Amino acid sequence: MSIQFAASRVSHLVTMLALAGSCLPLLSAPSVAAEVGKSFVDTFESFDRTRWYISHGWSNGAHQSCAWFNRNVKLLSSKEVMLSLTDETLADHKYTCAEIQTVEKYGYGTYEVRMRPAKASGTVSAFFTYVGASSDGKGQDEIDIEFLGKDTRTVQLNYFVDGDGNHAKVEQLGFDASTRVESYAYEWLRDGIRWFINGKLVHEVKAEPGKPMPKRPGKIFISLWSGAGAETENWLGPFKYSGTALTAVYDRIAFTAAGEPCQFEGSVVCGYEKKAP
Repeated sequence: MSIQFAASRVSHLVTMLALAGSCLPLLSAPSVAAEVGKSFVDTFESFDRTRWYISHGWSNGAHQSCAWFNRNVKLLSSKEVMLSLTDETLADHKYTCAEIQTVEKYGYGTYEVRMRPAKASGTVSAFFTYVGASSDGKGQDEIDIEFLGKDTRTVQLNYFVDGDGNHAKVEQLGFDASTRVESYAYEWLRDGIRWFINGKLVHEVKAEPGKPMPKRPGKIFISLWSGAGAETENWLGPFKYSGTALTAVYDRIAFTAAGEPCQFEGSVVCGYEKKAP
């Protein structure tokens, strides 16, 4: 995200899964995640409770006008996960929104998603990796693919190193991402990051003296949320609930560890189209 996360990002450990309208047993997020998770492809034929848990009952800070709500995460019969933003109230917030995150942390490799973001001013539909501040005083490390609902013909690509996120690049898509599911990805290397849209390399950054790259393994997140406050409104635009739930859909998420082979047809690990010079 382009607003620094509050420490409460991972401080609430108990979550409840509410998928396709039926509640599943209470789950507790592990207090210590594995250092680096293994490669996987998740097509959401079912909800893997050993891989994912649902954020519930809090927000990430004053920049967010909604609270995470487990009932806003649903597994669809079309083998997709749908995140919703509604006007149901929770935890002193006027709106509720949705987020899932991995149990484990993941390191260098390729992160891929097929998704359709929500379209509404003041909202963000996101796919990203994140690790918070460390005990030695380091700030967050993060790599982002974010759709701002005010203009879903663009995508914002960004990264944070030690809490510094002043690296955003807005990429023109040539289509309205809110109307269809498309493929997005980034490759996280020791010396740089590459972002892809439908298999085409669109943006690349490389480490340079005084320009470090993220280093610490992070959890994988998907989320849909609405902003609050003047600073956030300057970024996202004003949010006004239209009376109808907003939704973002995700139908495949994959991680391929650096050096490992392609896992599925169409993966950028199998080869990609370079951007025009």
